[in-house]
Amino acid sequence: MLVVSALLPVILAIVAGYLLRRYAAIPLQSWQHMSFVTYYLFMPALEIKVLANKPLEQFPVSTLVLAVAAVLVLMTLWLMVWQRWCRPQSPATFTSLYQGAVRFNTFVALVMADQLVGDDGVAAVALIAALIILLVNLLCVLIFVLYLNAEGASIGLFLRESFSNPLILGALVGIGLNLSGLGLDGPLYSFVELMGSAALPVGLLVVGAALEPDRLRGSWEVIWTASAFQLLLKPVFAVGVIAWLGLSGVYAIGLLLCFAVPAPSSAYVLALKKGGDSETMAAILTVQTLLAALSMPLVLSLYQSPVF
Repeated sequence: MLVVSALLPVILAIVAGYLLRRYAAIPLQSWQHMSFVTYYLFMPALEIKVLANKPLEQFPVSTLVLAVAAVLVLMTLWLMVWQRWCRPQSPATFTSLYQGAVRFNTFVALVMADQLVGDDGVAAVALIAALIILLVNLLCVLIFVLYLNAEGASIGLFLRESFSNPLILGALVGIGLNLSGLGLDGPLYSFVELMGSAALPVGLLVVGAALEPDRLRGSWEVIWTASAFQLLLKPVFAVGVIAWLGLSGVYAIGLLLCFAVPAPSSAYVLALKKGGDSETMAAILTVQTLLAALSMPLVLSLYQSPVF
């Protein structure tokens, strides 16, 4: 019941974003601007707020790094085996399948963490998200090089994609303020808190506005496969790794959330830039966001299991 209560406001906010985009005559450009502000200002502000004053010695960083690496490497090997021996796709389509199975929507993960466990959960997800983004960016670059020999896909691209990512920069600033002993207080804290408070509701509206159910095209086999791997198989891997490493509390919940949410719109942008199957990628994003309303209660019911 707790999981359903936490998920329902998220679903309603996404639906509200979709309805506003479709029926309120808000131009697409306005939603793009809103997404930009959320990504580059509101979300980093939220991360800085929750990380700047938290006692970081409580964070099991090395264990979280191992957990993130284990899940993503398992998924990568599984997908490469699937492509080689089970259901081979064209290289372009496989890169979209891969992104649809490993990338995650930070907005949704942060909101669910806030709903379930408050600021402690948001701080855990912010740190875990930074680790995942780094490794996912590296793995996606390698996949584009291996399967498409994509021009411009290199370590340089990985570094640009990672260290120009505002979610990584926000986490680094928050951690830097914390470790330096400066922390965050007074008017500066009030400003960051004010900006961060807009991140979650506006972020969910943007997720809803990006849904395009009228434009579902591409390979349905790949769409369903990517969705099953993203929303069911990856959380199963995550639960196994959490149990293996003995993680519990907000760290276990944070990992499970990050590995149970749908893929983000940034996957479509990369597919478009690097010659992936952008049509299938767009359909994967819409289908996964809709299916997550069904899969997440099932997966997150594990939150109440003895593992956590």
